[in-house]
Amino acid sequence: MAAPSDRDTKPEAPDEFPPFTYHLASDVTITGRLTFPCNARVDGRFSGELKADALLVVGSSALIQANVSADRLVVFGTLRGNVRKSGTVELRPGATLVGDIEVAKLIVHEGARFDGRCSMSGAGHRAPRAVDGDAPAKLRQA
Repeated sequence: MAAPSDRDTKPEAPDEFPPFTYHLASDVTITGRLTFPCNARVDGRFSGELKADALLVVGSSALIQANVSADRLVVFGTLRGNVRKSGTVELRPGATLVGDIEVAKLIVHEGARFDGRCSMSGAGHRAPRAVDGDAPAKLRQA
């Protein structure tokens, strides 16, 4: 077995993400509905509804209880809620996501936990179809 890389053992590199326009620090607790038009990072506690038009990072100290929508979602901490209309969801080591997700691309690293259902759609994904009407178990890509 190969030795883990630095990326696998460190929560995140300081320069791994572009600058964040919005940042909720670890000592912040908010309840409500937030919409971020740019890159955002949450390290505190949030409950309600969360939307990001760009990158949303859930830091390792974060506890999110919300329905989330983001162009790209990277989770290091805990997210309890459904994720909808997201391009990419990435669960890093130590992350916990409890809820259902609708996503084009899902990345789950070793050490991350996902408890829910996943529905994938988007470019390059085609639903399977039955080969013949009498045998739904025989599937092939359309």
